[in-house]
Amino acid sequence: MAVDLKNFPLQAVVDVLLSYLQYIFGNPEITPPAYRWNSDTRASKIRLSAPFVIDNSKPMSAPFVIVERNPFSFENRTIDNLRTADPNVFTNQEKTDIMNGSINVICGSGTAGEASNIANFLAIMLHADRHGIISNSKFIRNLGYLDVGPEIPVVKDTEVRRWEVTLRLSASLQIGWLEKEKDPELWEKLAVYNIGDPPWDESDSGETTQGSDLLVDTTKNFGYLNTNDPQLLEQEFNRGWYYIRFTSEGKKQLYTVVEIVNSTTLRLETHDENNDPVAWSAPETATDLEYEILWNDLHIHMELPTPEA
Repeated sequence: MAVDLKNFPLQAVVDVLLSYLQYIFGNPEITPPAYRWNSDTRASKIRLSAPFVIDNSKPMSAPFVIVERNPFSFENRTIDNLRTADPNVFTNQEKTDIMNGSINVICGSGTAGEASNIANFLAIMLHADRHGIISNSKFIRNLGYLDVGPEIPVVKDTEVRRWEVTLRLSASLQIGWLEKEKDPELWEKLAVYNIGDPPWDESDSGETTQGSDLLVDTTKNFGYLNTNDPQLLEQEFNRGWYYIRFTSEGKKQLYTVVEIVNSTTLRLETHDENNDPVAWSAPETATDLEYEILWNDLHIHMELPTPEA
């Protein structure tokens, strides 16, 4: 299903508000003759435009109102609200997402008081009619005013000739999203580990020889390949990110793994009193030692899906 690029809500929200302003200032029951809007710019007492106004017939003579939008951002969530789907099969679903942003209604005049009065008038009218605007637009979910700015001089020579007051509106737009018939499966498995909880690998089959810097575990298969168990990541290993911690020591001391001697043997390193690295020396000859392999940074383990034939 192709996406319709005509009358997209981001532009249409400006058109909706501009149409409402034309109705307000064109209705003799609401607006006095001094501010009556007419599609004929020469007959109109006020200029209504988006996003800027050009007054060639009576430059600087008539008050104006400009509608422009500020950036809108997605909420990044799809509301569980089904809008459309193919009949019977219930595929090609279209749901709803929300975009939030603000809209400026800039009121301009030759005098500060008039610009301010127009802005306050529109704030009251827009707030009173907001539910009608929402129901008629079909894509505006929420509409309200944020604030009315100060009187700002914008055209100055020997004296101020133009003032502007900005009314800011908050708006939430409903936008349709298509849902694919089959969602892509990017990962079959994803796990994040850290140093403390949980350990990446633990064993109760460690062996040491007094005075040696080697830890032996015949039940393990240390290495860099995915066939090894446990598999150590070479790049992280070269940075000294792997440690051994013995349970018998109360899990206080960490010994850096500096070499994979063979598939069952690791060489360990520690630090002296000056914090300089020195070879670890086993305090005793022992078997069935409980130990854990840890790291000092987050590790991410992923398995890519097998491509379909």
